[in-house]
Amino acid sequence: MSERYKENFMEMFQEVDSAIGIHDLEKILTAVEKDGFHDAEENTTYKEYFDRINTSTNYSAYIRISDGCHANCSFCAIPSIRGKHRSRKIEDIVKEAREYAKNGAKEINLIAHETTYYGYDIYKKLALPDLLKELSVIDGIEWIRVLYQNPVVLNKSIIDAMFKTEKVVPYFDIPLQHIDKDILKDMNRGNRGYSFYKDMINYIRSYDENAVIRTSLIVGFPGETVESFKKLVSFVKKMKLDRVGVFTYSEEENTDALLINKKKISKNKKLMLRDKLMRIALEVSEERLSRFIGKSIDVLIEKKEEDKFIGRSKYDAPEVDGFVEVYFDKKNVDNINIGDIVKVKIVHNTEYDLVGNLE
Repeated sequence: MSERYKENFMEMFQEVDSAIGIHDLEKILTAVEKDGFHDAEENTTYKEYFDRINTSTNYSAYIRISDGCHANCSFCAIPSIRGKHRSRKIEDIVKEAREYAKNGAKEINLIAHETTYYGYDIYKKLALPDLLKELSVIDGIEWIRVLYQNPVVLNKSIIDAMFKTEKVVPYFDIPLQHIDKDILKDMNRGNRGYSFYKDMINYIRSYDENAVIRTSLIVGFPGETVESFKKLVSFVKKMKLDRVGVFTYSEEENTDALLINKKKISKNKKLMLRDKLMRIALEVSEERLSRFIGKSIDVLIEKKEEDKFIGRSKYDAPEVDGFVEVYFDKKNVDNINIGDIVKVKIVHNTEYDLVGNLE
């Protein structure tokens, strides 16, 4: 908020003594000592302020590879808050990953507002494949997960690199937002639509039919019609999307979507559309998970209970996806610790989760 409303932030929030923008975090001590707003010019490169401490778990870590966003989606205020896309250098990211590996990390999750655009500002090319190659040789790291992949930028070269680079898991977090060309155009997310995204997903699954497609969708965007919503429903069903989050469109001040002169959807209607699409997505999720029944998969153990472990497979991102219940014979688990990766035979599934036995 301090960045978005910096012109009159102190006036708006009179109980605040001091504030800084996101581009000058090293001035936080100055802000503590001196009242007022401590502004800075917007950075065009990524600032490495200090070594980051992993506050999640020792076996799994998030690594930010860039900040800001260049996409300027009409419904989103992130560029006005976080600034333009700024990539970290490969060597800085690798250094951070090595530190996590030394402390026991088995999994690293790469995050950014859009990971697929990584490197274009500093290397003048889409450098995610180069980054993945460097990370893949780090001892101790077994799973590399790439989150927040912009479908407008994601191309066959990046998909190829993800499948051909050792340790990168077959997990594609692609926020499509919609598949109707007209709505995508109004969202300022290109206008490729149903056929293009169908081909993209088919290309991914041509490498691995078990590859997970996670996406987010927005319903109730200005101008959405019965037909465009039906396209969404059809796409979720036919493409068998593994993980779907459905959100209702909400107006953000100072965004271009506010200027769209098309029919607005009522709040109640948006909620109804969301619930309908989520019910369908839930059915698809349960159907897709059933493909693992009878198969052995690797599971990262995160919790131990009296008669079972709780963990995740490489097909599950931390915090947002389901888990695997792993039942065991108490005699054979003394040497298994939190953070270990074990083999599990899947025997059952629910809408979001798997159930199996320790092998």
